[in-house]
Amino acid sequence: MDTGKLESAISAWLMQNHGIEGRLERLGGENLNYRVLTPGGEHYVFKALDEHTAEETADLEFGMLEHVRDSGFELGLPFILPDHDGRIESPVRIPLPGSHRARLLSFVHGELLERRGERSSALLADIGRSLALLDSALAGFDHPAAYRGHPWELARAGMHRDKTASIRDRGLRALLTWAFDLWDAAADELPELPCQVIHGDANPENIILDGERVAGFVDFGDACFNPRICEVAVCLAYLMMGRDEPLAAAAAVLGGYNRVTGLSAEELAVLMPLVCGRLAVTVCMATSRLSIDPDHPNWFISLEPAIELLGRLHEVGNSALRPG
Repeated sequence: MDTGKLESAISAWLMQNHGIEGRLERLGGENLNYRVLTPGGEHYVFKALDEHTAEETADLEFGMLEHVRDSGFELGLPFILPDHDGRIESPVRIPLPGSHRARLLSFVHGELLERRGERSSALLADIGRSLALLDSALAGFDHPAAYRGHPWELARAGMHRDKTASIRDRGLRALLTWAFDLWDAAADELPELPCQVIHGDANPENIILDGERVAGFVDFGDACFNPRICEVAVCLAYLMMGRDEPLAAAAAVLGGYNRVTGLSAEELAVLMPLVCGRLAVTVCMATSRLSIDPDHPNWFISLEPAIELLGRLHEVGNSALRPG
């Protein structure tokens, strides 16, 4: 990829559609994301999506973020900024295969949780509390695109089970089979649980901090209509990775969430299967992508931590995150 030509094309899009110019800094995430720093000190986020991302997702994100703000949610959010013609997304010609659309978003200032090595119990509890406040603000919002289905949707994690057949390591294949079996056993219970639109990807790259408190959430690209407990499970799957005491970390997050929104015994009963399902999908998606682009900067960050955590959860069994 010619970085110079790519950034030149992005700069042209920014000037043509929003009348701004600035220095570009590549951000993490699966999509093509850049921070834009203007000479006047303003910060924005440029985000490009390929043709595989449904066009209606822009309207979904725009609507849900407006809904959350109107509900009185006080933490930072990345609002989509309409261009000169009032569009929230428009075509962008960049030197990459396929066609792409782009949008400009406001920038949420703070420290990425991903960069915080030590995470105190107080911080973990505030993450749980803040996520519950976000879910409470999202409750009542609806949009047709929230039902579109996407590869990371936890309520459909079983769609990735067939990827285990291509994994050569027999031990890892057996571990993933166990995780998908656990998820399968709980899947029939999901439609009976409280459902709503959720963020769907509250991982350390998408949680912004201000000291020991959450400052905001970013990247709503995986938002979907799912059981509410899926929101918690996705967050726990990532916040337990790489921790010396993953179950203690999970307990702190759950404690914070429950102080705002009490989770039922039925929701907690499927939490461990959902966490394991998310970890299994993470491993399957990463290993299947190795043949596509083994040098991709973001696709494999969670692979080894996910395998390690899944192994530890296999040792403690399904009772690890059950109530009581």
